[in-house]
Amino acid sequence: MFCANEQMPLISSLDQLPKYQRELLEKGWTKDFHDKILPYINERNFAVLYSKNQASRPNSPVNVLVGLLIIKEILQLTDEELISSLLFDTRFQYALHTMDRPVQPVSINTLTNFRNRLTNYLETTGIDLIKLETEAMAERIAKQLNIDPKLMRMDSLMISSSCKKLSRIELVYSVNHCMIKTLAKLAPEAIPESCKGYLEKGHKNETIYRTRDTEAESKLITLFKQTEALYRAAIAAGEKVTYSKAFGILSRFIKEQTEPAEDDRLIPKPGKDISPESLQNPSDPDATYRRKYGANVGYVANIVNAYDGQNQIVTHYDLEPNTYSDQKFAKDTIRALSQNNGEDTNAENSANEKRILNVDGTYYSDELAEIAQTHGINLIPGQLTGVKPDSEKLGYDQFKVDEDAHQVKECPGGHSPDEAYYDVKGKSYTVKIAKEKCATCPLQDKCPMKQQKKQNVIRFSEKRYRTDQLRARMDTEEYRKLTNARAGVEGIPSVLRRRYRVDEMPIRGLVRVKVWFGFKIIALNFKSLVKGSRIMTKELVTYFYLVIKGLLKEMLGTTELYFT
Repeated sequence: MFCANEQMPLISSLDQLPKYQRELLEKGWTKDFHDKILPYINERNFAVLYSKNQASRPNSPVNVLVGLLIIKEILQLTDEELISSLLFDTRFQYALHTMDRPVQPVSINTLTNFRNRLTNYLETTGIDLIKLETEAMAERIAKQLNIDPKLMRMDSLMISSSCKKLSRIELVYSVNHCMIKTLAKLAPEAIPESCKGYLEKGHKNETIYRTRDTEAESKLITLFKQTEALYRAAIAAGEKVTYSKAFGILSRFIKEQTEPAEDDRLIPKPGKDISPESLQNPSDPDATYRRKYGANVGYVANIVNAYDGQNQIVTHYDLEPNTYSDQKFAKDTIRALSQNNGEDTNAENSANEKRILNVDGTYYSDELAEIAQTHGINLIPGQLTGVKPDSEKLGYDQFKVDEDAHQVKECPGGHSPDEAYYDVKGKSYTVKIAKEKCATCPLQDKCPMKQQKKQNVIRFSEKRYRTDQLRARMDTEEYRKLTNARAGVEGIPSVLRRRYRVDEMPIRGLVRVKVWFGFKIIALNFKSLVKGSRIMTKELVTYFYLVIKGLLKEMLGTTELYFT
């Protein structure tokens, strides 16, 4: 049964502490957590995790559970260290509002069960409760720090799975071994004779690590024959085996790694034909392969960051298999930001009213920029992918185009075209100009025209025209200031790796990694809150100092007696 932990004691045992102890307690991170994080955790959102039966046992306080898991990431503690600190450390009890409880309401099993509830709910419904809480908390922190959400920037980072990176021989062996262990439990009589060696001690080392390079190909073929035999044996054993997780992995592996021959044998595919989305390790079926700044087996996270001159906060994030592209993340982010705005912003609004989303070139495309515009977002790339245009030639943005009428009005040299038309299907412009006009034009050598018998012709796509317009804007000082600000978000991946150890999460599977990653983002934002609050407090003290100093000078004519 769900019960909210909304009752706070009117008189706290904190009041019983000596003054100097209270001051020490309130100087650290605990005061910010006590005042600005725990009271605002929306416990009602988590009611769906618990039974509606009024006769069932009440749940442990959800805000304490969520708060504990945030503190775990802030201080990088194990579950055992976390629970010990809650039991014996007054600072933890103060931060979590549990100082006045005779018994602390959380154990290690409670934490494990709560995380399992979160992952099961995410798997079942697709709703990530921790992500919802993280983004709601980020919005609140941004308001506390006076961060304008109209200035945003985005970056991604690879996250390694904790599973071992396997060679192809190791992968085949691991898949076979998983299937044999399942057969040994459910239908031991179905294990093929050729595969019983897997149950012997030392078989793995003998098969994999004592294989010469010259024997690798023949060994791989032998292992695939055993895979085929196991598949047939599992089907013969019936539903008690075919409904197992191991059989699902075996079936996926066969589909991804082999192709059938005419005699129904399974032939291994060439390595170059295997998809990066294929199985990398049976212990983490969701992990995929990608080569970006080195080979990575695991996931990719996307970070959206609101910022001002001093503070920054992660407002949105996502995590997917590492084959998920930056442009897909860009599209998802545009949709999420537009939903936060409530209604779509009219594309005719001025740029000052739009959100600015500062991105790397891999996030950008002309189509995505148009979609972003319709949602009141300016997509600002720091650079563009693809081949750079010839610097000796004029850009197509130099042509004067009536974009509403899709009509080229004037060439860079100021001449009106003799013929101009727009291809609706191909989305391209064609311009024809008399040779006599071009002959006297000072820009003739730089013009991208093509000489023909009767006229000179220029053809360019609408996409190329917009890209050249963007390249021209990228050379302005205002644009460079915007893109230079993106450097701040590029430090977040480093912090997540060094401080929050995202590559060392002791869990596997996309759903579990998403839940753990969400707590790390809250911890990162809490650090920003503490830092920003101290900056704001310092600025406020300085402001009042100057105000009081000015008043004293006005009243007394001097401030030397009062200020040094």
